[in-house]
Amino acid sequence: MPTDRETNDLVRRVARGEMSRRAFVTRAVALGLSATGIASVLAACSGGDDATGSSLSGAVKGPATTPRADVLYPDGYVGPIASTKSKVTTDPVTLKVVVPADPLVGDWSKNPFTTWLEQRTGVHIEWQTVTAEDTVTKVNAMIAANELPDIFMSIGFTPAQELLYGSQGLFQPLNNYIDDYGVELQRVLKEYPDAKSLITSTDKNIYSLPNLNDCFHCSAGADRTWIFKPWLDKLGLKMPQTLDEFEQVLQAFKSGDPNGDGKPGDEVPFMGYSWEGMDTYFMGAFMYNPGTPWLVLNNGTVDVTFNKPQWREGLKYMNKLAKQGLLPKVSFTQDEDALKRLGNKAGAPVLGSVRAFYQGSFVNIEDKGANARWRSYETVPQLAGPDGTRVAAWNYYGAVTTGTMVITKACKHPEIAFMWADAQYELEAVLRSTSGMLGQDWNWAKKGEIGLSGKQAIWTSTSDYGSSKLDGKTWNQKSVQYRSTDFRMAQTVDQKNPPFEKPLHEYTARDYYAYKQDKGLQLPPLGLSEDQAAQAGEMSTTINNYVSQMVAKFSLGDVDVNDDKQWDGYLATLDKMGLKNYLAIQQDAYQKKYK
Repeated sequence: MPTDRETNDLVRRVARGEMSRRAFVTRAVALGLSATGIASVLAACSGGDDATGSSLSGAVKGPATTPRADVLYPDGYVGPIASTKSKVTTDPVTLKVVVPADPLVGDWSKNPFTTWLEQRTGVHIEWQTVTAEDTVTKVNAMIAANELPDIFMSIGFTPAQELLYGSQGLFQPLNNYIDDYGVELQRVLKEYPDAKSLITSTDKNIYSLPNLNDCFHCSAGADRTWIFKPWLDKLGLKMPQTLDEFEQVLQAFKSGDPNGDGKPGDEVPFMGYSWEGMDTYFMGAFMYNPGTPWLVLNNGTVDVTFNKPQWREGLKYMNKLAKQGLLPKVSFTQDEDALKRLGNKAGAPVLGSVRAFYQGSFVNIEDKGANARWRSYETVPQLAGPDGTRVAAWNYYGAVTTGTMVITKACKHPEIAFMWADAQYELEAVLRSTSGMLGQDWNWAKKGEIGLSGKQAIWTSTSDYGSSKLDGKTWNQKSVQYRSTDFRMAQTVDQKNPPFEKPLHEYTARDYYAYKQDKGLQLPPLGLSEDQAAQAGEMSTTINNYVSQMVAKFSLGDVDVNDDKQWDGYLATLDKMGLKNYLAIQQDAYQKKYK
């Protein structure tokens, strides 16, 4: 028989969520506790302010879930599945949830998806909104005053905050709830195995549920450069593949009157804008460069790119373009709106090539016509450097957003809260939360309807993403979701006049995914402790701002990148800013989380 101390320890572990009921029963039997004793212990762990279990008669070990046979999927599909579900609870339950205010969501309590989710789960939500301007202040005040809701959703807690508040007992560990109740989340973690390590804190607990949005083209967003293909054709030029070829194309755009308006020189051969780093694309011809904050792994050691000889060579190339008038100064200062005004200029196009995330960053993509200007822009492949280096920065970890939903210690029925959240990963829930009302804004695809992938579609939209028709009908991605690449590509599409996302996906696969770096070079997201975050935060801001400024100055010739003394001065300044200590903190965090 177990001692009182052993029994009490088991009770505390179950109550704190450190041990599932299933694990408790196994352990209790091994210790010789009787069936009556086991039942009494479990009863003691149900109900009450500190209970992790619920005394609700309607609570179950995950709602009964049956995959639907009437929903079609493309061959090899990986992603959320449509299922019928029983309610999470048949007894009345109200949870308090703090969320950010969002005009596209409207009144959270009256939003159609809120109503549908309550009907499906049986869980009623009492909403409390915080505005974007005071989110941090309000949430910090709640935590400091111990005035906690049951759930914080889409507040954006950092890994450091999760670890801090979790270790203080303010956020409940979710490990056992995932094992016992995560009908949908278990599928997510199985199909995206990296997700579990990303959401696990250094103390091995999981304090938040993730939002998974595997946007294929987003993974190369920091690398894309676009070119107006008709100009290449008119001048008899091929798509550039190397730095030298790209330079030659820009020179031809500058002098050859490619827009045919009889005014050679009114064209803009190449341009960027301040929101997209110019270094990311060009550095790929010299080294792997992920962009801000420029952290990488070098044989398991955390390092940076911006103090290497290859970085300097990349800056020399950018300076070479600037000297010829091929890299305008405004590329480092102007915003997206200014770039769009140039891209959308009436009459003959004037923008030949542009460093931008996607077509909509520089030209109108709302035009659905076959001859819409945006359709004539194609991506320039990752360029090869002098020694053949050709590395496109690929974000292997971008699909997972951590800190999306946490359950606090104030929640009396955390298993109910968890199952309410888990229900949001199911396919119909994902579609309703992001695309509006079934039958009004979207429908299930019919057999033979083709999606963006060229395979059988799953769903068809009647209200385009971003349309005002969806205002007040969705949660505008302010919740946990499961949007795999296959899911995103399973929307029906007009194959003759596809939306921007189809060529964006295809160009990304052709021109960037083909040259992606080895995964082992990318530093995965780290979980800094409170002390580490405090130490690294100020240094990170100082160093990153300085590097950004110097990229522009070296490129534009304000500081001579070819002068060894000025380059050495740049390196010395980085050392004075504490680069060595900054990297040591990152290395320690990496070792604790992933080693």
